[in-house]
Amino acid sequence: MLGTMKSDRHGLGTEPSPGGVVKACEENYADYWRCVALSSNADFSEVRGITRCITGLQQEMFNIVLRCRLRGDAIDARIDEEIKDFKARQIPVIWHVGMLTEPKDLSRYLEARGFPNDYDLAAMAVDLESVDGGAGHQNGVTVRRVATEQDCREWADVLTGSWESPKEVAPWMMNNACFNLAIEQCRGLSLPRKMYLVSLEGASSAGSMLFWGNGIAGLQSVGTVHAARRKGVGTAVVEGALADARTMGFKHVVVLSTVEAVDMYKRCGFRLFGKLPEHTMDLRKVER
Repeated sequence: MLGTMKSDRHGLGTEPSPGGVVKACEENYADYWRCVALSSNADFSEVRGITRCITGLQQEMFNIVLRCRLRGDAIDARIDEEIKDFKARQIPVIWHVGMLTEPKDLSRYLEARGFPNDYDLAAMAVDLESVDGGAGHQNGVTVRRVATEQDCREWADVLTGSWESPKEVAPWMMNNACFNLAIEQCRGLSLPRKMYLVSLEGASSAGSMLFWGNGIAGLQSVGTVHAARRKGVGTAVVEGALADARTMGFKHVVVLSTVEAVDMYKRCGFRLFGKLPEHTMDLRKVER
């Protein structure tokens, strides 16, 4: 069970390599989606060489092909089978092509089907011993760990606002144990994550999650509302998570960053090690 994952606290070794960081990011991301799928409103599966999590929400970041390990004559048929399923569901999907992908030229297969590599996430890591825990926050910026169901509601509202999500996403999050402490407690779970909220002048403005397992700690679900950007709240919500990771005994924290957020993570001490290519499939308007 995710709640009892053991960690050696040294998942990346003394000096991380580019390949090691990319793989750690992929593994942490997959474990995060396994956690999301402990609730009935998400479906995590690892079937016949394809690892994916599908929620059915009308935003591509919530329908993910995380890993593909296909060989021989099965490659074309399995890819076509998955795309047919996504078309039938009428959902947008992100298909990752990372270090753990087989075949290594999977992008070629996806591009031949009309789904180009249209975005790359940045694989980053920070050595917690190299950062000083934050240089202090700007006036009016406060960080707190999510501790109540109301905190969870504010956290979901902040993140879905920052992601420009459809209106049904925040209620969906509140019905998921990974994002709602009350549901986690009701189900008797102990999930390997902590969530953080940052307020600017009393208004909740940024959120993040620290998620860990199998020796890897990573940042997931990070976002800042548009009106609060470039005011120190993004840095504050990341540093809150890093402080807890350090206290827990982790040496490194990884993150898959959007291109737009790379500089913010660098200010928090993260280094860029590689990338995780994405193929976006918007299949909502494709005829069946």
